[in-house]
Amino acid sequence: MPLGKHAKIAIGWTACTTLGIYLFYLSKTSVDKRRYENMKIRERMRLANVEGDAQKLQLMQELEIEMMADMYNRLTTACHKKCIPPVYNDAEIAKGEAVCIDRCVAKFLDIHERIGKKLGQLSMQDEQLLKK
Repeated sequence: MPLGKHAKIAIGWTACTTLGIYLFYLSKTSVDKRRYENMKIRERMRLANVEGDAQKLQLMQELEIEMMADMYNRLTTACHKKCIPPVYNDAEIAKGEAVCIDRCVAKFLDIHERIGKKLGQLSMQDEQLLKK
């Protein structure tokens, strides 16, 4: 028995609603995970300020490695999403894709460096204000 017009609309709305709820759940989970990771980083930084010099150095090195890994993961995700089509037509990277990836990585690293410098300046200003 074929479905009527209203049944097809109801099925469509149900599918859209279910998909929307699922996508909302995924985005909320991603945000919660990122917040949790940031809390862990802040906690490790706080512990680094309390503990001895050797432990402090080791924690700071581990933190730097984690931050670089996070930056690399964000870079690869962003540039892959921007430059590589979701359906692969060829096993090799095309010239246009390679150029796009090069530019994307260069821009990403440039912005990352600029933000790092600005945050360094701000933290130095904060330290100077605290000393006064």
